[in-house]
Amino acid sequence: MNRDSQEWKESYPKLLEACRALPPAHRDYLDEDYVRNLMRTVLDPRMQTAMVAKAIEHFNAQWQDRRPTLDDLEAILARFPDDHDGNVAMAQELWGYKHWTRAAMLRHLVEFFKSIGVTDEPSLRSWAQTASFADDFEGRVEGLGPTSFQWLVMRQGLERLRPDGHLHRFVKSVLDHEVTDADLVSLLTAVADELKLKPYDLDWRIWENERWRPKHPAKATE
Repeated sequence: MNRDSQEWKESYPKLLEACRALPPAHRDYLDEDYVRNLMRTVLDPRMQTAMVAKAIEHFNAQWQDRRPTLDDLEAILARFPDDHDGNVAMAQELWGYKHWTRAAMLRHLVEFFKSIGVTDEPSLRSWAQTASFADDFEGRVEGLGPTSFQWLVMRQGLERLRPDGHLHRFVKSVLDHEVTDADLVSLLTAVADELKLKPYDLDWRIWENERWRPKHPAKATE
């Protein structure tokens, strides 16, 4: 979509006003700790925010002197058998809770990322730049779906917008028609620049709008 085109002149102002109306994100999703990112990925789904925070605090308290690595995490995983009782005990050590199914998911998530060479924060950020749920995550770890994937990507604080589903839904709700991936990125990047927002900040605002107010998307005023 050319910025001099009639389509841009009609679409950009509507999206600008719709995005201007979005409140700041309720959470700062950015997390630059690799091990904590893996833990949040298995803890966040359908778990109260306060409980997730307490679980992470419990783990952090054990690593006050340095940031744990994948090797450190694997050493903990290796101490417990991969069965119900072992995963209960592991969950209690890691998080102070008995979330054994999430402990099992953590094992499988570690195995998956190791198998594709994603073993630290730089490689996780690099993977998140281009990964899609359907091609790169779906079915890899039982119990982790599109929401888990999206939260994981959002926590990387990418400096460019990705044409993910929640952005397409938002744009369609504002413009009443779909746009291409390239046009979506161009339009919303221009909006972020105008509003002096980081791309990931605008992404977070739109994510929350679509997640918690799906029946009342922000629209430009007539």
